[in-house]
Amino acid sequence: MIDPDAILSGRVKVGEGSIICAHTIITVDVTIGEHTILNLDCTVGHDAVLHDFVTLYPSVNVSGITELGECVEMGTGSQIIQGKKIGEDTIIGAGSVVVKDIPANCTAVGVPAVPIKYHS
Repeated sequence: MIDPDAILSGRVKVGEGSIICAHTIITVDVTIGEHTILNLDCTVGHDAVLHDFVTLYPSVNVSGITELGECVEMGTGSQIIQGKKIGEDTIIGAGSVVVKDIPANCTAVGVPAVPIKYHS
């Protein structure tokens, strides 16, 4: 489901069961997996890959050439700069800024975002 107020380039692949909410902007050559949610007012830069079951809460900014692993959650107002990766099953806290790759299976918070807890 794609809200009519979302703006998507013609070169975006959206997987089955995904939801893109109002005022979200997605640029070129972006891949969005299945059952992924991009909440209100998010932006996704060029060549980003969001794997299956990713959730972007409101006002998340994903820069270009980034990769969000399966089941990543990015809290409200969080950001990831260009060229970085977030491993699967990872939570990025609200307002956090990802400036280095974040490993899988953790919770990362802060500016810059750092893992504070690992889950199995």
